[in-house]
Amino acid sequence: MKLQRLGAGLLGVSLAIFGSIVPAQAAGTLTVWVNSGEEAAYKSASADWAKKNNVTLNIVAKCGLGDCGLSKLGPAGAGPDLFTASHDNTGALVKSGVVTSLSSVLNKNAYPAAVLSGVSFNYQQWAVPISVSNIALATNTTLVPAGAPKSWKELETTATSLISSGKASVGIVTHLDGYFMQPFFDSVGGYVFANKNGSYINTKQIGIYSKTLAKNASLMDGYLSKKLFDKTNTYDASAFTNGKAPYAVVGPWSIDGLDKAGVKYEISGIPSIGGGTARAFSGVTAVYLNRFAKNKFLAKQYLNEVVQTAAFSKAITAANNSYPANIVAAASVDANSVAGKFGAYGAVCIPMPNVAEMGQVWTYWNNAFADWASGKAKFGAAMESASNNLKKALGNS
Repeated sequence: MKLQRLGAGLLGVSLAIFGSIVPAQAAGTLTVWVNSGEEAAYKSASADWAKKNNVTLNIVAKCGLGDCGLSKLGPAGAGPDLFTASHDNTGALVKSGVVTSLSSVLNKNAYPAAVLSGVSFNYQQWAVPISVSNIALATNTTLVPAGAPKSWKELETTATSLISSGKASVGIVTHLDGYFMQPFFDSVGGYVFANKNGSYINTKQIGIYSKTLAKNASLMDGYLSKKLFDKTNTYDASAFTNGKAPYAVVGPWSIDGLDKAGVKYEISGIPSIGGGTARAFSGVTAVYLNRFAKNKFLAKQYLNEVVQTAAFSKAITAANNSYPANIVAAASVDANSVAGKFGAYGAVCIPMPNVAEMGQVWTYWNNAFADWASGKAKFGAAMESASNNLKKALGNS
């Protein structure tokens, strides 16, 4: 495709043609903020392009949570050109005005619909997806030689038997909060906002204390009293790695620790209390364009020529044990590998809500789980209180 030059005054400008970016000039400096620990992977996967195009690429570990401080740093000119963030921040980023739409840049055929929905807001796409991550169940195969449970009944029976015999102290090691407990919450009929085909279209409809959940709430109290869930409310998996828990809820970020501990484990989906599969939240890590970027044209070229390639998605995800967002890269992942098993479960999970209201949801929802874990309130009462408080905060009551 030939570059159309509209005169010397536009020399160096990139034109968007049929959704792709055609660069006039690549040389320059580009700053990208990434998650801590991923700098080497980004540098390696971008090195050839940077050298070929005479680009100084500054990869900085300075992001990972929330809006990465861009709401303040962006307008002040102190932010990067591009930054990585989890897709659930999309709504807040758009509303705060710190990102630029990438609908004309994104090759939508390269990603699954659920992945695209994660970076979509107000009918536009705001980021280029890199990886998909979600929690899953790890089974200690030394304690459970039969391997991953095929049903909730099997999991419950195995865990309670090991606990009663003194071989285990708890059944499932996990942190008792909204994110890690989402699959079990989903199992008993709870939900955050009404979801349709992966999109959260009605933040007026809150299901933290749905009719179905209210009916099943006592089940959760029973599981907690039987030590099926770990009351210590810890993020680590010490009881699991020490061989005192048959199961743990883990993410790709947990794998290095499990391997170093030498525990024998199997990764699988989480069975539903009500039968079938419990849906955890899936999260898309993506690259966003700072609206106040110093070099937007070069940033878009980098997104188009590097970030959207299958090779890039594969390289980054291989470095952090996540699953490629790119369809071609995902197809090359061994289904029997850890990443492949996380990905297989992730395919039936639901995208984490990316609406701006999630900031308030986490506050009330996590507080409810904390009250339940500490014995301050029964599960149903805790969720009912959280639901009422959230409705008031969002003006829904």
